[in-house]
Amino acid sequence: MKYLWNWIDRQDWTEKAKYTVIILLCAVIAGAVGLGVWSIVQIWALNHWSWMAVFTGYPAFISLVLIIVYSFNHDFHNGTHEKRTG
Repeated sequence: MKYLWNWIDRQDWTEKAKYTVIILLCAVIAGAVGLGVWSIVQIWALNHWSWMAVFTGYPAFISLVLIIVYSFNHDFHNGTHEKRTG
């Protein structure tokens, strides 16, 4: 996560675009991991398609929450959120 966060921070994008990219990337990665876990579990149990949505959706939602918590301490520092004086 730190490597991905630093790579996006080095890009010359707006703060909103950076947060959008990090949220989308982490949600896709978490969903893909959940889909991979479901594809292994469905061989033995829970082989209905509704379980695929559970295994894919919950990690994607949890990644959104973790990004919000992580961003409380690690903002993107491009200076656009600071007020100019003078």
